[in-house]
Amino acid sequence: MKPTIRRLLILAVSLAPVLAHAHPGHDGDHDFVWDFEHLASHPLATIACVSLLVAAGYGLRQLIRSRHPAQAPKSSPAKRD
Repeated sequence: MKPTIRRLLILAVSLAPVLAHAHPGHDGDHDFVWDFEHLASHPLATIACVSLLVAAGYGLRQLIRSRHPAQAPKSSPAKRD
């Protein structure tokens, strides 16, 4: 049975909160603070993460395009003089 895009999206939406949940073990402030210090201090991990997101986006785009093949252009009937 082939997984449909709808099923994959439902699975992704269902797993997103579980995957985004912070792991235990951090000391100090647990508030959500957005800064780029962590990204700057780990440039290889940042590049790898961005590359993975780009590859996943490209793969999803190719999956969607393969489900809807391009239709051949309609040719107009030849005019007779």
